[in-house]
Amino acid sequence: MKRIEVAGVALALFASGLLLAGCGKSSKANKMEPAEYYSYIENKSIEEGLKSTKSSISYEDGFDGNFDLKLSLFKEGKELIKTYAGAMAASGSVSDLDWLDSISLNGNIAVNKGAMSAKMTGGVNNAKINLDAVMNEESACLRVPELNKSFISLPSSFLGGMSGLDVGAIVKSYTEYLTAIPSNAEIASEVNKYKNAYLKYATDVSKSTSNVTKGGSSQEFTVLTVNFEGDNAKNMVKEILTLAKDDECIKKFLQSMENFQRTVNSYNSNDGFTYSKFAETVESLLEDIDEYGLGDFSNFKMDIFVNSKDEICGRAFKLEESEVASYVLTRDGKKFGFDLSANIGGNNFNVAGDGTYKGSLYTGEYTLSAGSNEIQKVTLENFDAAAAKKGIAKGTLKFTPAQFAAYQVVFDFVYGNSDAKYVLSLLQDSKKLATLDYNTKISKGSAIKLPSDAVKAEGEEEIMNYVKALKFGELNKIVKKVGMPKEYEDQITGAVDGLSKQFAE
Repeated sequence: MKRIEVAGVALALFASGLLLAGCGKSSKANKMEPAEYYSYIENKSIEEGLKSTKSSISYEDGFDGNFDLKLSLFKEGKELIKTYAGAMAASGSVSDLDWLDSISLNGNIAVNKGAMSAKMTGGVNNAKINLDAVMNEESACLRVPELNKSFISLPSSFLGGMSGLDVGAIVKSYTEYLTAIPSNAEIASEVNKYKNAYLKYATDVSKSTSNVTKGGSSQEFTVLTVNFEGDNAKNMVKEILTLAKDDECIKKFLQSMENFQRTVNSYNSNDGFTYSKFAETVESLLEDIDEYGLGDFSNFKMDIFVNSKDEICGRAFKLEESEVASYVLTRDGKKFGFDLSANIGGNNFNVAGDGTYKGSLYTGEYTLSAGSNEIQKVTLENFDAAAAKKGIAKGTLKFTPAQFAAYQVVFDFVYGNSDAKYVLSLLQDSKKLATLDYNTKISKGSAIKLPSDAVKAEGEEEIMNYVKALKFGELNKIVKKVGMPKEYEDQITGAVDGLSKQFAE
């Protein structure tokens, strides 16, 4: 399902180009030499892409993030679970879920200059419980407000001893990782550096025109064919790899990510992906190219389909005249078409379809297939192409598996560079079974301070005194608000009572 959803989101993002798809050949194409024109439209495309993906958050100041996650289960969904788990339910190993309506988690997580804070609320049906935490490299302050209004302050090293993790080091390495995330200016500089290295070798360019039909839509394009052969291809790849090998921005980011991963997984001897492995891989590739050349990649081409507004509406990548990947967006009147294909290991994957638009809103039907096998039907509804140009993905995707036509996954999304709202729904015969709602908003980080009135506990006795003061009876009140079957409620409240007595002794 994840692969299909990613394909659907990619489909929606490609569809954003449809708003730009004018008809006819480009006027600038007739005024420039092919190589000059290709450089112009590639620069233009990259510049617009950088604008639409520009982040409004500078992670050097950390971040402040709110989130809200909720899983809702409806009557039809409960009945379906009961049907499929009938035998297990009859034996008593699976509980009737008629009592369960929702599970939720929401709150705020903030990070800034060596400190982190979290305020989270977990819920089952109407029962809620909170957890607050504030920590830096030296201390961690925790509380469950329903059980004790006061924080307990513990040395980070103490938590590390309990969990096997160096909490202070994790906080420090994570804030260092955030500061290593490239800024908008650094990203633009990096993209332009590699773009310029590439364009320097993209000089063998020819120009033609082609009328392309996808779905029920045809459009005439200027087609630029960029050829890379022999030493030209070899030298281009070598220059780009050399830039990557010596790239301080990549080095800084990967090393900070590596440090954070190692700190979190200190018990795991597997280092995962590290900067040293990246550098070794690049160096090995450079040595192989010097010794063996590019092999099958020594002769490749790219066709670029350009509309009358000098905007790229498609590309086709070819090795030795065999197409390995392509996508094309066409528009004709109020109709549009789309086709995305990739040949991976001899297997062909394709997303193709068409639709109509009104203003900047696009709706279409697509089919995802592997070879001759249809995998998935995908419907795109009210995708806002105007918003997409501003970096906002907005619309609805509906997935219908070919072998389970009665079921449908509906994905409503609004995604910007600092906030997002997603609703994932599962339907059977148009009846809603369950929904997963997720909202998030990220803003600039601010100073984080440890609570000044926290109860300091540096030894076992002080910790036990804090635990003894917890109001375990309040926890049982929360459990009773859930509305679960009494046998399960009694088991949980009984365990809480036993725990309370144990700490009271």
